[in-house]
Amino acid sequence: MNERHTALLEYITQHGKTEVGILAEYLHTSKVTVRKDLDYLSERGVLKRERGYAVPNDPGDINYRMAFHYDRKQKIAKRAATYVQDGEMVMVESGSTCALFAEELAKTRQNVTLITNSMYIASYIKDYTNIQVILLGGTLQPKSQSLVGPLTKNAAKAFHVDKIFIGTDGYSRTFGFTGDDLIRSDTLSEMLTSAIHTYVLTDSEKFSHPGSVSFLELKNVHEVITDSGIPTSEQEYLTRQGIVVTLA
Repeated sequence: MNERHTALLEYITQHGKTEVGILAEYLHTSKVTVRKDLDYLSERGVLKRERGYAVPNDPGDINYRMAFHYDRKQKIAKRAATYVQDGEMVMVESGSTCALFAEELAKTRQNVTLITNSMYIASYIKDYTNIQVILLGGTLQPKSQSLVGPLTKNAAKAFHVDKIFIGTDGYSRTFGFTGDDLIRSDTLSEMLTSAIHTYVLTDSEKFSHPGSVSFLELKNVHEVITDSGIPTSEQEYLTRQGIVVTLA
């Protein structure tokens, strides 16, 4: 996606259903260009089209989360991709930033094997031929397009990798990184045991959301990759815990 796509997504995410004319005025471009942009974004599933309008997805849908703060997430994804070498096998948990990370690997690396519980990620990068995807089995959560539960946990035990890259719904100093879904959080906790180093990819807003289910204690985090909006107090606290904090 280009900068205009990103600006368009941000506007629709913030303002809801929006007329094409308003978007053209906001972006200082023509309605024809906006319609082409909307067609492209609709094909990628990050928004919906109605006659003369653009409509955001359901807030619970991963495509909605993908559209929110897209530019920040893309920068985080690009930075995280520099940590993976050609020929490496890594594990990636479901989530919008993780999907962008997976795509960046597919664009810039060769012969990477990606193990994931995300049907969304598998579909998102399916057209790239230079990356192998191993999809863990399990029970499908339709909105997140994640595979979770006992089958996923058992499948994850078959692998041992150096790095796992994950997203998060929230954070607190007491409980570490947290999720809003019990089953997904429980599944992720098991996936984490398959990796030596855990990398958390998250936009800075998550540091103001405590979440409801703890899945990762701070002592088990190797590095956090986020944006410059992270509160200085939290960045300093994480650093004192021995965690590398990288600003993308």
